[in-house]
Amino acid sequence: MRNHVLLVLLLISLILSGCYNPLPDPPANVQSGTVVGTAEDSMSGLPLWEGKASLGGQSVQISNGSFQFKDVAPGTYTLSISTQFYKPWQQKVVVGKSETALTAKLTPIFSSAELDLFARLVHAEAKGESYEGQVAVAATVLNRLLHPDYPDTLSGVINHVVVSGGRRYYQYEPVLNGAIKTPANETAKNAVADALAGWDPSRGATGFFAPKKVGANSWVWSRTPTITIGNHRFFK
Repeated sequence: MRNHVLLVLLLISLILSGCYNPLPDPPANVQSGTVVGTAEDSMSGLPLWEGKASLGGQSVQISNGSFQFKDVAPGTYTLSISTQFYKPWQQKVVVGKSETALTAKLTPIFSSAELDLFARLVHAEAKGESYEGQVAVAATVLNRLLHPDYPDTLSGVINHVVVSGGRRYYQYEPVLNGAIKTPANETAKNAVADALAGWDPSRGATGFFAPKKVGANSWVWSRTPTITIGNHRFFK
C-alpha cells in the first residue's frame, strides 16, 4: 500500500515539475478516404435520379445519379445500391487514404419483352405528344405498378381489365383496339428509359386522359389533376 502511495506522489511531482507530458490524441480521420460514385442504367446509360447506397454501416441517398461517402477508414467493403425498378447491385470496394471513384450499372427488373410491351403502349398512347409528355405517360404506368389498387406486374398493369356491371373495361384503349401491337419508335423507347431512371413529369399521376375527347360526365373529371402536358391531363 505504501509503495502505491509513493508512486502516486512521484507521478504528481513529475506532472507539477513539467517532466511528464501525456501523449496527445492522434489527429482525427488521418487515415480516412472518400468514396464517390455514379449509379446508372446498364442499358441506357441514364443516371438514376434517386436510390440508396450503403457502405460499411453508412447509408446515403443517391441524387441525380451521384453519391458520396466521406471519412471512410481504409479497408475492403461491400458497396450496395438499391432503387425502384432495378435489381439490387453489390460490389467489393477497396478504400485507401484518398478518393475512390466508381460507376455502378444497374439492370432493370423487367424483361426485354416487358420493356418492349411498355414502349409499344407509350407509342400508341402518346406518339403525337412532346417527349416530356411521352415520359409522363410512361411514368403513370410505373406509378400504377407501385399503387395497391393496380396489378403488381408491368404486363398486368398494361393489360389490366376491370369488370363492372357485367362489362369489361380496358384501362388502355390501345390494348382494346390492338394499336399496342404496332412496334414502338425510338422516342417511345427512350421515354420508357427516362421514366425507369426516375424522371416523372406527371408529378406522381396514375392516369391521364385527353380533355377534348372525354365527355363532361366522365368519372375522370372527378380525379385530382396533377399537371397538363400537351393534349393530356394527368391525375391521381
